[in-house]
Amino acid sequence: MKILIVGGSATALTLANLFGEEHEVTIVEKDPEVAKNLADKTHALVIQGDGGDIQVLKESNLAEQDAIVATADDKTNLMVAQIAKTEGVPKVIAVVLEPKNEELFTHLGITSIVSSVGTNVTAIKRLLYQVGDARILAQLGEGEIQLVELVVSEESPLLGNHAEIEKASIAVVYRSGEMIIPNKKLKIEAGDLLLIAAKTSDLPALKDLINKK
Repeated sequence: MKILIVGGSATALTLANLFGEEHEVTIVEKDPEVAKNLADKTHALVIQGDGGDIQVLKESNLAEQDAIVATADDKTNLMVAQIAKTEGVPKVIAVVLEPKNEELFTHLGITSIVSSVGTNVTAIKRLLYQVGDARILAQLGEGEIQLVELVVSEESPLLGNHAEIEKASIAVVYRSGEMIIPNKKLKIEAGDLLLIAAKTSDLPALKDLINKK
């Protein structure tokens, strides 16, 4: 995954060191001294420049990024998020420093936001690995395993099959207000809510299989 982080905050440094070994991380920071300090503390590529400048973002290969995380001030984060959405970046995550600005971000279509009141790497990490509308309950390891909830659609090819899925493990089936531990006799029905553990890399195909429309 290619991740572009705008703003040289402590959160940015933690994210860079967390994802740096397995993913390609780039940080854009306006302040020269902060940028230099970041470069000394992480193996991520650090670019000194204004993250709110579209030209700087394009020179940071914005269009090639799988995700962008804006951790600067609210004004810059809003601009970055809007530019990223326009450029078609798949995942756009913005930290909101002032709680009163959350409504503005949401109104402008920036829905993956993390409030500064509860800002932490875990929240951003969960958003980075989220797949569509699947509800993520927990992440194991460094995010390689997800515990998610998915509802079986009426068009799912799994209907009538035993409660088993290749490359995933169904822990619980929630049906008509009852929690059922899967056994060899249980068969999947439309509307079942499945609690599933699966590799992050397998989630997109798994989601399509379960709630196919």
